[in-house]
Amino acid sequence: MSRAKLLADLQAASADYSTAQRQLAEAQFSARHGMAHNLMFAASREHVAYHRWLSAHEAFATSAPKPAPKPAPKALAVTPRDPGADAVADYWRR
Repeated sequence: MSRAKLLADLQAASADYSTAQRQLAEAQFSARHGMAHNLMFAASREHVAYHRWLSAHEAFATSAPKPAPKPAPKALAVTPRDPGADAVADYWRR
């Protein structure tokens, strides 16, 4: 799947997820206030929409182009000396 199609799928999943969250909140409100409601259906729909959104997000994130590898730094001909390490080594040689 191309990255544009994955982005479109992610956007559709995000819209579906926000709609499902809103419907769940409305069903919870109805349940709290004793109105007729279908709380289990709303909770199930929200759960399914969340997992669709999650998989669409993961698919889109893994389709990102990988950055080009950085070239390895050139090795120095002479390794720099650490004066602190030399002082510690001299101390323990005594």
